[in-house]
Amino acid sequence: MKARTLTAVLAFLSCVLSAPSGAQTLTLGTKLELNTLDPHFFNAFPTGSSHSTIYEALVFNDENQKLQPALATSWKIVNDTTWEFKLRKGVKFHDGSDFSADDVIATYERVPNVPNSPNSFAQFVRGIASITKQVDDTLVIRTKAPNPKLAFELARVLIVPAKIAKGATTADFNSTKAAIGTGPYKVTEWVNGDRLVLARNDAYWGKKEPWVKVTEKVIAKDPTRLAALLSGEVDAIDLPAIADLPRLRSDKRFTLTKGAAGLVHYIALDSARDVSPNVTAKDGKPLAKNPLKDPRVRKALSLAINRNAIAERLMEGSAVPASQLLPLSYPGTSQKLKTDPFDLAKAQALLREAGWSDGFRIVLSSTNDRYPNDAAVAQTIAQMWTKLGLKAEVEAIPGSVFFGRASKQDFSAFAAQYGSEEAGSGIRALLMTPDPSIGAGTANRTRYSNSKVDALAREALMQMDETKRGAWLEKAIEVAMDDQAFIPVFYPIFDYAAKKGLKVTHRPERRFNALMVRPEK
Repeated sequence: MKARTLTAVLAFLSCVLSAPSGAQTLTLGTKLELNTLDPHFFNAFPTGSSHSTIYEALVFNDENQKLQPALATSWKIVNDTTWEFKLRKGVKFHDGSDFSADDVIATYERVPNVPNSPNSFAQFVRGIASITKQVDDTLVIRTKAPNPKLAFELARVLIVPAKIAKGATTADFNSTKAAIGTGPYKVTEWVNGDRLVLARNDAYWGKKEPWVKVTEKVIAKDPTRLAALLSGEVDAIDLPAIADLPRLRSDKRFTLTKGAAGLVHYIALDSARDVSPNVTAKDGKPLAKNPLKDPRVRKALSLAINRNAIAERLMEGSAVPASQLLPLSYPGTSQKLKTDPFDLAKAQALLREAGWSDGFRIVLSSTNDRYPNDAAVAQTIAQMWTKLGLKAEVEAIPGSVFFGRASKQDFSAFAAQYGSEEAGSGIRALLMTPDPSIGAGTANRTRYSNSKVDALAREALMQMDETKRGAWLEKAIEVAMDDQAFIPVFYPIFDYAAKKGLKVTHRPERRFNALMVRPEK
């Protein structure tokens, strides 16, 4: 009997010891650099990616950008300014406390009051007039004006316990002591710019996650991230360098996944100020006026860009030339708008017509560690502008510095990316005149302003009829593009590489987290 028991124990230990050491762990190497654990501090790609594993909203967007229940099991529009959300029962926060309507109310009250936010989440709650709770786990939200996209907006606002919402600072979240949500993972360690370590939340109300432990390693440099995958240091990576994709495809140890992004790589131009800091005469002397204020100059800069060359050669097919904020498959986009063709002769004629036949000096600012080939794209565009007759230079800096400077209007022209789940969100954030009372212009870092765009967008944002709303949005983006409010360059295609046996489910927004990675069945 003892012998049989000993044999069984030895057999069990043999199985355990021979099993892969990381069978229930997942290590990701990501280009996304998370800079805070405060879910209400910075509306950006890294926070949207990592925070969605820790915290939850009332609803969430699935990989097809369809709304799904989360902390609310259902919702409905009562009238143009009243919504009802039925809250999920039996949900607990990571600290064991019960989730309730009070947590939602306190969270929404906190969001507009988080200081020093580079891109505030206030835009998603400023339209709320009042919130009341009812005894049957129902939350009634009344808006100041009709808002057909309230549910989509609230999907961006992650809920924390009321006691934390009322007293915690961003520093408290960053120390991890306030980083408490209801999500499928909870924080065990965070080192800014280096790693986020998560443990599975076994008390989670939803489906149990496959990974007991998850580590997100920030590896900004493409060669280093690839080396980590090849060496086995990480199990999967996002955005492998485009030049490395053929090598990965031929290596049977790995699988590749790709998908179209719901975002645009664009150039913002300082068209609001009479004098712009990085636009001068070719010899560096100040100009009497800012050429970027003239829409003909802005159109010339757009026509001088060979988008097909960038998409096909520089991005090696991992991009599609862009005509507006989102690809045509998204509701609210204009089917009339076409991608600006590469037409250097027409661009030069427009410069002459605008009185700038001799050109001028312009600095194009860009990140150098945030998007695939971001600095190279900027350099390529600068070379194209040089052929137009400008003296074009590039300033490529880390993303951790870039966005703070952009918010301070340090740049005359900058390249970045912006994504949204539907057309209205991008128009409001990027193209409307900044207006905190309605959450407009939160990402409008050049302070672009066009009264016609504002009027059309305001009408669309209050239109409860989806068909009519789409028509207003189409008009708004058409007016904005006729004015060359910004320069759309391309829509990226996201690539992922993982060890064989893992499956990565692509999402159109810029994300890479444990919720996207599953063992292959």
